[in-house]
Amino acid sequence: MAPKHPIIFLLEDCPTTGLLIERAVMHEMPNVRLMWALSVQEATVRAEGLQIDLFIVDINLPDGNGLDFMWKMAIEHPSARAIVMTASPLPEHPALTAALGVLHFLEKPLKLPAFIAQLRSALDMVSVDDGKGDFQAVLKNVTPADILQLKCLTNATTIVEFISEQFVGRVRFEDGQIVDASAGALQGVEAVYEIIGWKRGQVIEHPCVGFAERTIECSWQTLLMDAAHRLDERSSEAA
Repeated sequence: MAPKHPIIFLLEDCPTTGLLIERAVMHEMPNVRLMWALSVQEATVRAEGLQIDLFIVDINLPDGNGLDFMWKMAIEHPSARAIVMTASPLPEHPALTAALGVLHFLEKPLKLPAFIAQLRSALDMVSVDDGKGDFQAVLKNVTPADILQLKCLTNATTIVEFISEQFVGRVRFEDGQIVDASAGALQGVEAVYEIIGWKRGQVIEHPCVGFAERTIECSWQTLLMDAAHRLDERSSEAA
């Protein structure tokens, strides 16, 4: 059953766009609660503990990237839907939003009648969802390589922990580059190769704290390409 007052969470740093969306939602969808944050930091704090039904997120923000924020929210709010927008689209944006299970990728300025219709449709989808919506399902089906690529493309500074059966691996990112990794006794590049080969498990993100020795010097593109070649070689040998 749909909640009596669905919650839409808006992350938008432009006051003009934010007010436009806020007034349109209040006028056209009076049963909806709209929460509005102006920065990633504010949004992270305000979203905690809420049962959010739909995110509306701008990509370019003063203190971070909206796609990076949505990656975190997808873990914390797996049943939520998402709409992403930007005034400066890049070629990689459609693929990144698709990887996150985003319903719509919109270019500003928004066309309000169509936008409101998309909001209504998204909330209708939440109301009939069985708890295994596209947002969650897409994330469950991604590979470690997909996750590593996403964090690099969004210029993340973070630590991602991979838990697969009895194995645990950790990968550290700084400004979108993979700088350190560990998996059991393996360190650096070999640890990344090991993690990328894992088939199932869980992923947990942690903030970067303190200093860590850099164990990986090559670019993430080279690293992931070499890892893909290794996986192909393993598959050939197994066959």
